[in-house]
Amino acid sequence: MTATIKRPGRRTASGRRRVRFSSLEALGFTDVASSWTDSPANPPDTPRGRHLATPPQPEEVADWRPHDFGRRLEGGNVRWGMIAAIILLVGGLSGLGYWLYQRPVAIQQAAEVELTTQAETLETAIPLLTELNLGLGSNEPASEPTSLDSVENAARNLFDTSGLLTNTELRSAASKAASSALDGVRLIRETHAYSSAVRPMLETPLLETDRDLIALDEAARSFGGWQLAMDSMRTALPDGVLTDVTEQIDILSGDLSSFLGRYVDALRQDDVAAVQSVLTSLEARLEKIAVALAESVSDIQARVQIRIEETAAALGQIVFR
Repeated sequence: MTATIKRPGRRTASGRRRVRFSSLEALGFTDVASSWTDSPANPPDTPRGRHLATPPQPEEVADWRPHDFGRRLEGGNVRWGMIAAIILLVGGLSGLGYWLYQRPVAIQQAAEVELTTQAETLETAIPLLTELNLGLGSNEPASEPTSLDSVENAARNLFDTSGLLTNTELRSAASKAASSALDGVRLIRETHAYSSAVRPMLETPLLETDRDLIALDEAARSFGGWQLAMDSMRTALPDGVLTDVTEQIDILSGDLSSFLGRYVDALRQDDVAAVQSVLTSLEARLEKIAVALAESVSDIQARVQIRIEETAAALGQIVFR
């Protein structure tokens, strides 16, 4: 604000007269170049009043600037606990990521080692399987059927381990070896049980041929007891095992009542030749079944041998890879 007052007889250097007003200077106006200007009442460094808002202070860590960090570090104003926690967190996450990355590889390596162990175990059991297979053709098997459990367990363990593999070639070889061995075990076990039940009944029963040495009712009970044992054996035979033999046994079982009648009639008539004829005919029928049984068992043995060879070949791909 500028005020100029002209009075007669007095002029300023510019031709005008200046008049100072102390009251205006007290309010902050100064006389500069013949004019009044307002100036701040407080210099820049003068503290502000309490009614003015305090400017926001920077965060301790988030708003650090690079040139501030050095000063704080020199002054010791650093949260070392937080920095250590961050370092540990980053290290832990890195270790976890590496462990997760390496875990599938470690699992596969362990599975392959276990697979080799199971394959070697099954390989050592093959001679036992061969021995049991050869024993099927005789009336006395080479080993007890319970010894098949060791072969079966080894094959099942190999099959279970193969499920953990991603290597398709090894998995296929292990699956082939296990399935072939298990099929061989099944064939031997079923054939052994079947033949063990049938063979004793294929022996010609010891029946009396002399009328003077046996009563008719006793002769009938003797033949009837053997017939009952034959029928019990027949009904206990499993389905789907040596079906050709089972069919012949069924036919014979249906004819046994006729054999019994002819046998007792021959004894009643004291006809030794007729009694011998009945027993000879029965013996021939039993022999026919025995031949069919031997042929069927021989076919089973050939199938088992093929399974053994398949198992050995597949195990060779695992053990000698």
